[in-house]
Amino acid sequence: MRLLLAISDAIKNVLEVVAFASAWLLIVLMCITCTDVVGRKLGIPIPLTKFQELEWYMHTALFSMWMGYNYVINAHPRVDSYTETLRFRVRAWIEFWGCLLFALPYCYLLVYHGWEFFWTSFWQNERSENAIGLEHRWLIKGVFYIGLWLLLAGVVCVMLRVIVFLFGRRPAAEVDLRIGHAELEV
Repeated sequence: MRLLLAISDAIKNVLEVVAFASAWLLIVLMCITCTDVVGRKLGIPIPLTKFQELEWYMHTALFSMWMGYNYVINAHPRVDSYTETLRFRVRAWIEFWGCLLFALPYCYLLVYHGWEFFWTSFWQNERSENAIGLEHRWLIKGVFYIGLWLLLAGVVCVMLRVIVFLFGRRPAAEVDLRIGHAELEV
């Protein structure tokens, strides 16, 4: 069980490094968005289409690089109104079966078919449909594909912690299992 926790910790650390390293993209996104908004309001003759597409690229990159880590720290959207009154162990069983029956197969399908999504775009050298849009759309599709792998890693990380909690009879605090309703500390 210690090995499973060590593997889960290693996955979590990699996901955290990727997420935090990509956080600077928020500043880039803010600058691009401000330039687009100010340019439109002032009527500045710059190619605003490129800025709009860059906004889309930055949103996708941020989302992709944070998907796996958000799942690990329980920062993803979750509807817990049905489970918030249940005991923690029952919620852990729900998480176990949810990961096993839904999250892992779904992530596998996304990763499996995501490769073709990226590879087709790369070989066709896909670009924006707009004549003055950005080229190399395959780049952002590649970033999204990497994000799918990060999400799969996040689900595996949580699944390993759930296994240790349920079958290794370790306390939730030791396992650092974050499932169910989350309270934000601000």
